[in-house]
Amino acid sequence: MMFKDKKITIYIILFFGLIFGLVSIFFFGDNFIDNEWVNMLNIAEKENILSIRRVQGEFVPNIFMPPLYLFFLFIVKKFLFGLDILLITVQLIQLFLFLLSAVIMNKILLSFYSNNLANLGTFIFTFFPLNVYAIGQTSSITVQVFLIISFMYFYIRTYEVSSFKNIILFSITASLLMLLRGEFFVFFFFSLFYLFLKKKNFKSIMLSVLVTLLIISPYLWRNYKIFNVITITKSSGFNLLKGNNPLSKIEGIALSAEANEIMPFFPGLEEELNNIGPVKNYDLLVDKIFLNRAINFIETNPKKYIILYFKKILSFTFIDIKSTYPNYYSPFHIIPKIIIAITTCLSAILLFNFRLNLYNFFILYYFLNIGLFSFFFILPRYSLSLLPVQIILSMFLIKKIKPSF
Repeated sequence: MMFKDKKITIYIILFFGLIFGLVSIFFFGDNFIDNEWVNMLNIAEKENILSIRRVQGEFVPNIFMPPLYLFFLFIVKKFLFGLDILLITVQLIQLFLFLLSAVIMNKILLSFYSNNLANLGTFIFTFFPLNVYAIGQTSSITVQVFLIISFMYFYIRTYEVSSFKNIILFSITASLLMLLRGEFFVFFFFSLFYLFLKKKNFKSIMLSVLVTLLIISPYLWRNYKIFNVITITKSSGFNLLKGNNPLSKIEGIALSAEANEIMPFFPGLEEELNNIGPVKNYDLLVDKIFLNRAINFIETNPKKYIILYFKKILSFTFIDIKSTYPNYYSPFHIIPKIIIAITTCLSAILLFNFRLNLYNFFILYYFLNIGLFSFFFILPRYSLSLLPVQIILSMFLIKKIKPSF
């Protein structure tokens, strides 16, 4: 039942979203910050270096992990004392971002649908079990979802009116996403290309690229000085090997940066890594070694990895039928995931044509994500990055079934 006052429904959704979020933090939230983040924080504070590991007693600069979530934790910690306070503060900030994401999600949906459908989509987003669960985790996924929704909102506004303000805000969110997920530059340039095809406004595209470069340039310069490459992250070899080796499943394999867990299965790898030594470009050289190993596996048995690639696509789009993650097959997770996947695909079939419009942009964006990430490995939380676009598309099916809604 929807209320006559259009704003009351969204206020009620947000109120119960707040309650569910607090419950999620209290009962299911992390009890400590992941050791990886704690180590990086301590190293950054004590050694004044962005690093995730020691090599032969020396800290080596990090290029594996993008920096934004670490910056987020670092800034929050500067205002606090103790990791226990840091943990609950981070969780509460993530709860705030979660609720703000719901508000922006509602605004996006109102660009396409009626108030009732917009509220329904916001309800699905706010109470999607995996989304609520993620609030209490020390993971970048809640921040990522917030930035993706913001990116989509400002992209829609820029698509409709290419004003200076819209382009700046769109570019800022794109920059932050690249600093959070290094591969996002692919989706940024895809978005700009699609925008150019529609608007034919080269000045707007160049302005967006310029603003983005200005924001990410300090970190690009840092990496260029240390590693002599212009990039935010360099972990394609690590990710490709994790998802494409004789032991890999859909979720990849537990593969540390030093590869300790898999040494028995990769003869000579340990010696090859040890021979690098504590050089400042250690991470870059390790990634090249991993990349060569992954390519060798794929070239040796291409049929196996092509089949695995399509299994990853099906897993990302629908479900992983052989997941090893705890509670993956809980009905609270699997049923909503299957429903949103099916409605998204049906909507995409009904909607897709060769016209330039926002529906087709989101369809292409959706399948580009699936196609790209399936080259590597698929973790359950990855599906949350697609939830906003799935909701946008799925509401079309509801509209088709019940036009008066």
